[in-house]
Amino acid sequence: MFNQWPALGDEEPPSSPKPDTSVGLFDQLSPHLTALTAEQLEAVRARIRQVVQYQAVVGVLGKTGAGKSSLCNALFGQETASVSDVEACTRHPQEITLSYQNGKGLSLLDVPGVGESTTRDADYTELYASLMKELDLILWVIKADDRALSVDEQVYRDIVQPYADQHQVPVIFVINQVDKIEPSREWDWQRNLPGPRQAANIETKRASISRQLGVSPSQVCPVSAEAGYQLVALIDTVISVLPAEKRWSIAREAREEHVSKKSRQAAEQGLWDTITSALVVTLVRETAAKVVEKLAPVFSRLIRHFF
Repeated sequence: MFNQWPALGDEEPPSSPKPDTSVGLFDQLSPHLTALTAEQLEAVRARIRQVVQYQAVVGVLGKTGAGKSSLCNALFGQETASVSDVEACTRHPQEITLSYQNGKGLSLLDVPGVGESTTRDADYTELYASLMKELDLILWVIKADDRALSVDEQVYRDIVQPYADQHQVPVIFVINQVDKIEPSREWDWQRNLPGPRQAANIETKRASISRQLGVSPSQVCPVSAEAGYQLVALIDTVISVLPAEKRWSIAREAREEHVSKKSRQAAEQGLWDTITSALVVTLVRETAAKVVEKLAPVFSRLIRHFF
């Protein structure tokens, strides 16, 4: 009964200003919740604010030189971390908070890579373990032309995988810089697409990493942050693996051109599902059904202001 809300269609959103999240989606919906008591209203208010202002924490992990900072910059549209072509620039954990209006935004943990030295690897292993409990999602970045994956495999199997399995934290492996996969001269920089043989080798690399790490190919996303290649597909994958209540935080912070219609609607659906679930918890089912029916077209209009 509460699974779907009306699709927005393809029309252009209105040009009026977006609602301030300090006011919150609840304040936009509350005039239509007159059937609720003051206590019920407060319960719904708390749940809506929890989701609308939720700050997802994404761990961007991987070996030094894989392009973690560059990937963050490409996905989220600002210089979220320093980038260097010469040496490993992310020496210490960087927590970058992207604030959405007055909400809590999105937190990226761009952490140091392993593989620099034996001494650093030991420190990084301890650091990775301490950070695991904070994460909602893990992006594990692998350089496309890197054939020495033993360090990635060790850290993933020994630290990341046990935690992720225990706490159901999604892990996505990102093969970055696929434009450098041979024959790199085939890369079409005008269309930002690989040539035929290069595309075949990219898929071979994807299958190889999937087998070596023992994960589904759907968890392995080949991209080029520099060329903007397959970043839409990466966001699609991220949104698809997140719980409904956490999709909104990611979709609203990603660069608009990387959020497909499918991902946008999945994020909106997640927010709508959270609102309806809160109503079902606080009201008897029959009353909740009536309130949801009344709210659906209102929510459909309001949500356009957030995208």
